Amino acid sequence: MRWVRYIAIAIVNGFGVVIGIIWVAVPTTVAQPSLNYQLALSGRQPDGENPQSLSELYKLRDRLKVQLDNLAKNPDSAPFPAELWKSAIHRQQSQTLTQQLENVQSQIQIEERAKYNWDEAAKFAAQAVLIGRTSNPSSATWEQSQRLWQIAINTLRLIPHDSFLADGAIDKTIEYQGNLSVATYEMQVARSVEKIRAEEEEIRERARKEQEKKEFARREIERKEQEKKDRARKELERQEFEKQELARKEVERQELARKEVERQEFEKQELARKELERQEFQRQELARQELERQELARKEVERQELERQELARKEVERQELERQELARQELERQELARQELARQELERQELERNQQATSQPTPESTATPTPAPVTPAASTPNFFFAGDTNRDGQINEQDEAGKEQWSLSKGALILFNDRNNDRGKIPTWKQTKVSAPRRAAMLSQVNLTLSESFKTSQLFITADSIASPHISVFQKTGDGWQPVDLSGAKPLVFSTNIVLGVEAKQFADRNWNGTVNLKATAQNNGQEIASTTIQMGVSPWMIPPNTAPVTEVQVSDRGSVNSEFISQLKQAVEPTGAKVKILQGDRTWMQDTQKNGYVQLPEKSDIRLFNVALKSNTEPEKNPPVKSTQNRDLKVVKIGNPRSLDPVSQWSDGYGNLQVTPPIPGHPMGRVYYGNSGNASFNPEVLDFIQAQRIQGPPVDIDTSWLLTRQVDEIINFIPTQTPGKYVMAIASPEAGVKLLEELEGRGYGDVAINRGLSTQTTVSAALKNRALIQHNLYLQNQKLNPIIEKLKREFLLGDDQIIQVPVMFGYSGYAWWPNMVNSVPVNGKLLVSNPRGPMIEGVDYTQERLRQLLLPAGVSVSFLDDRYYQELKGNVQSATNTVRKPEERPFWQSLPNN
Repeated sequence: MRWVRYIAIAIVNGFGVVIGIIWVAVPTTVAQPSLNYQLALSGRQPDGENPQSLSELYKLRDRLKVQLDNLAKNPDSAPFPAELWKSAIHRQQSQTLTQQLENVQSQIQIEERAKYNWDEAAKFAAQAVLIGRTSNPSSATWEQSQRLWQIAINTLRLIPHDSFLADGAIDKTIEYQGNLSVATYEMQVARSVEKIRAEEEEIRERARKEQEKKEFARREIERKEQEKKDRARKELERQEFEKQELARKEVERQELARKEVERQEFEKQELARKELERQEFQRQELARQELERQELARKEVERQELERQELARKEVERQELERQELARQELERQELARQELARQELERQELERNQQATSQPTPESTATPTPAPVTPAASTPNFFFAGDTNRDGQINEQDEAGKEQWSLSKGALILFNDRNNDRGKIPTWKQTKVSAPRRAAMLSQVNLTLSESFKTSQLFITADSIASPHISVFQKTGDGWQPVDLSGAKPLVFSTNIVLGVEAKQFADRNWNGTVNLKATAQNNGQEIASTTIQMGVSPWMIPPNTAPVTEVQVSDRGSVNSEFISQLKQAVEPTGAKVKILQGDRTWMQDTQKNGYVQLPEKSDIRLFNVALKSNTEPEKNPPVKSTQNRDLKVVKIGNPRSLDPVSQWSDGYGNLQVTPPIPGHPMGRVYYGNSGNASFNPEVLDFIQAQRIQGPPVDIDTSWLLTRQVDEIINFIPTQTPGKYVMAIASPEAGVKLLEELEGRGYGDVAINRGLSTQTTVSAALKNRALIQHNLYLQNQKLNPIIEKLKREFLLGDDQIIQVPVMFGYSGYAWWPNMVNSVPVNGKLLVSNPRGPMIEGVDYTQERLRQLLLPAGVSVSFLDDRYYQELKGNVQSATNTVRKPEERPFWQSLPNN
């Protein structure tokens, strides 16, 4: 069944390519062995001989020749009649060896021809690879590459079925068939781009010729018109002279009649003017009264709204005061408990000292001098060790309470500070050598304050074994920040006020929960005399939602094919206060390259915000980190390792497939959602990383197995409204797309074009007559989109009034049939949307107008961009861009539900 496997794998290789399924016929040279080869196999080989390669055939042929030569040296004539049987055996052996030699030589010829075909195919394949690697290949280049791949495949098919190379030829043919599919796809893409360029050039040439033609016709008409005017002028002058005399007399007669008519007309117009003035006065009076009524109604509405807002503000203030009062009472309770414990400890220590004093020996028995005694367990004022436990930006006695137990709501925070900046091959946390911190401002401060009684003691800082490889601790000295030995072997430089800086080498992930127990110990003569422990945690990484303000929009310059898109993008974005960063030679789909996020750290009377982006693992050499002009301190990290996926499923790992909601009930910083295509979901290591942050998870998976790109941003988008804190969710609706077409045909617009200027251009009626396409989209709505909507309402607690179903239609392979308006980008009150190229009805794009109507209650301003280049590549505005958004300024620890 080898030929069945050959055909099946060839079909799979071509499935993801736009040209569809390529059927490879099974050549007869592979299906049937050659006649000579069959004859070669018919003869019996020498006993024990079973050659498996061409070299072994050569050796077998040489041995047969030697055996024939040896037989020829011994004559086959018998001197006596009784020995005639020996001659017969001698002749039989000679004939058998001769037949075997012929068989082997025939087989050698077959194998040599197979090897020659194999080598020729490899040459053609090498030429095809060399052509495909040329810079900026054209369609002709890809067509030449395609032809060479086909020749290589045809050459492999000439290898006989029973040749030693037959199995390898089938596997190599399958490999070449996949490369042929890729070359064919690239050729189609190049042809599409060249066709667009040729069409643009042809339009410009036609316009130029048409302009020249019009200019020539205009000049010819002007010349003839001037000649005509000259003749007419002369004729008119002659006639005018004759008429003037007659006219003079007629004028005198008419002047009398005119004056009479003017008098009557004046009286009539005066009456009409007075009537119009009366009517205008009445109209203005009615309008004034209506304006006064509307103004009173508006003021009443504003008054009621102000009263409602004032009540809401007072309620919020009351709740905040109650929360602060409860927090204050809790702090007072903890402080009283701490003081009581300290008092009891002091009493216990005093009692122990009294007991020791009563049992001490006489001075004569202790003649040897000993060091001055040090209190075995220092009290809190004498041995203070704490970070910013209450996250108020400063370290003091109030940070003692709860310092041993860290949570998202309370406890000292550590910043991730990857000093490799994504350049090293070894992760920072695996490196044993610790150097001085690259940015001391990113260290989390911890204070160790001591009394003078510890001056003769040694001080050590240790960390638990699990967290120790993932953090670094430094001591601030007169020589700068010095690394601290966390093994307990090397003491600190003594000071009564020790300042430590802590940094994390990585975020919390599937292998480490992000917390560390730091222990400060004082020893005297090898004995521990005081110790205390604090627990710290890494500040979690968070993604800003689409509703956050934008500071920068990033797009890749693809040359003339997307120059108009970039121009329109700048016109739409720059008035909002955001910048447009144009990157040269970067990837087409900017949304997939990296996911921009941030971390927070408390500061006195404020918080510090740090931008951190997750870099994509796909094609790292083609995907350098994008540094924002607005955030020069942007840090870029990688999570996980690249995965080996097929060309279609590899889109699952693009960061367009990782999105976050705005704040929702139970998730004040938003909740992450992603596309799950079944066999290839979003990268599990990144999902575990999101889960380990414990703030925007657990992530919600959405079924995207039916989409060509497998990415969730093709069907779901959250859009901010004019009301602060409010948003709507746009979701793709194939059913709405079908209804839009039916509505147009019902109004008599069946012959109007849709998908204007695209490769899928057709008419409304033609689309509706394609019953397979219509049924496919209705099936997607019922079996895919409707269950997704119900899941989103359940997981994100959405109401029906928050959901907008945007008309979209999908092709059979899961791409947007017309430009996808869901794959859009909210930018500071404006929504950047793909131009759907819908039907033009009375000069208005009907599909554009439908989206405006859907977003009208939300007060969203829409800018439509010409993304035809991206649509032909099966993507749209959001996929083609990336955004840098402002981090949330409210501390996450104050937004958590338990706060």
